Amino acid sequence: MDLTQSALIRGWIQGVGWDVLGEIYLDDADKTEVMRVIRQIRDQLSLKAQRLGLDNHAGIWANDREYSQDWIKKALESVKTLQAQSDPIPQPNDLYALWLPSGVVAKLAGLKIKRLQELADYINARGGSWWNSIPKCGQQSAETIQGFFDSHKNNLGIVLNLQALPMVLEISLSSNSIVPLERFAPPSHLSGEAGSNRADLSRCRIDARNDYEALLAWLSMWEPGSSTHRAYRKEAERFLLWSVLEIGKPLSSLTTPDCANYRRFLSDPLPAERWIGKPAQRWSADWRPFKGPLKPASVRQAEVILGALCEWLVGQRYLDSNPFAGLSTQAFSRKSQGTDRALSSHLWEHINGFALKQINNEFLTDGQRASYRRIRFVMSFAYHTGLRLHEMVNAKTGDLRLVSAMTGEQWWLDVIGKRQKYREVPISPEIMHEINAQLRDRGLRPVGFASAETAIIGKLRGESREAISASALYQALKAFFKEAADEMVETNPIHSERLLKASTHWLRHTHGSHAVANGVPLAIIRDNLGHANIATTSIYVHTDRDERYKAMVNMGTAVSK
Repeated sequence: MDLTQSALIRGWIQGVGWDVLGEIYLDDADKTEVMRVIRQIRDQLSLKAQRLGLDNHAGIWANDREYSQDWIKKALESVKTLQAQSDPIPQPNDLYALWLPSGVVAKLAGLKIKRLQELADYINARGGSWWNSIPKCGQQSAETIQGFFDSHKNNLGIVLNLQALPMVLEISLSSNSIVPLERFAPPSHLSGEAGSNRADLSRCRIDARNDYEALLAWLSMWEPGSSTHRAYRKEAERFLLWSVLEIGKPLSSLTTPDCANYRRFLSDPLPAERWIGKPAQRWSADWRPFKGPLKPASVRQAEVILGALCEWLVGQRYLDSNPFAGLSTQAFSRKSQGTDRALSSHLWEHINGFALKQINNEFLTDGQRASYRRIRFVMSFAYHTGLRLHEMVNAKTGDLRLVSAMTGEQWWLDVIGKRQKYREVPISPEIMHEINAQLRDRGLRPVGFASAETAIIGKLRGESREAISASALYQALKAFFKEAADEMVETNPIHSERLLKASTHWLRHTHGSHAVANGVPLAIIRDNLGHANIATTSIYVHTDRDERYKAMVNMGTAVSK
């Protein structure tokens, strides 16, 4: 608790009015904001008291303010006592309920374990996907727990093993063993240890005895939990399940005709009751690899990913040849999606206007309005930087650098992008102002005063310094786009339908497309977006299409005259 927070809570204890507290300590913040900050401070004091074993002090902050002199005296003394105590350090035998957010603790309620060491042992016994075995415990909660152990590993002396554990392959195979990759174990004769397309075992560059371990080695090249890792895992998972369960062959025995059959299977996964199901958690018995037949573009994407997988395995001398190399690609047309996935100026104005309307909607709760403020900030941050989803959620205040230049001071953001490539992205004064406003909305201090590890896009509940997960941010934006689309469905159904398809990556495409339209040189856009080749950036150039459209419209106008 800093000096401002200390003075603020002492003023609250002594009955100073909300408006006065806001004016003196929080830059003229309104009553709602002051109440929120006071609640945060009280929660911090109560939690610190509990961690120190001072239950009598914890009770003071768990209850509402009293106005008796006796209570005021006890509360002021409690602040003094707790401030004098060093911040408690977690110990392995502590109850994890004292250290993890209450929402996360609730997800673990079904476990019979209660202490940090027990939780760490539970995680280490199950490896990287440990949370799949806990109903209702999703990836966001898992990342919160893993982040806690990582930040306190020196104090606790505990290191989590988040590597995927090797599967035990000596199991029998039932006819309906459709389960996620982390729970799938082919029988030994389908494991791929003796696959017909295996290269010389003595020359293999990866520590993989079978196809399952080879897939895990390939997936380890990407950050677990990232959108790329999830997309690649999905395709590898489907491919391995199909190979073993549908045609009864190890993945390392597949031929080019097999891959052609798999392409057809993706377009119509049959039997449907076996392969297709509604969205479900990966731990659920209702989980299925497909939500329905794949469209041609998705089939093509799957083929590209799996072709890259097999090519990598050939390079690692696990496979002798790439079975996808012989497939014809004539069935697929090349299509540039840069501008097709960009929001027009009209739609961009609509979603920003809708967000602003919701921010000022007096019928919404404070929490709902805060969520819309974050959404509007995320859209602006993504639009002006062109960052990918995982780059946004990984961005921290410590990644921002102030640079002196001939034209004045400049802010730059250090970014680690795809394939661990470094780049720096310019941050305008407008976006810096919005970043600081968002930090304040989360009860934090501005850039330069906040901890360097503070996430630029953070949670609104729990530990506000922590980053929102990529999946949570993706879902929040998808839900917002749907709301904005629903609002305009009566007045403009075509635009509404287009907005329903939008996702976080559309904001990156919008950045590129609008930058080109505003005359920003392609080389600059390439460097900002982190493209390896300017040819990739050129998908946002739609001059030819614009010229063709303009010419035909003008011709029609001339004929009508």
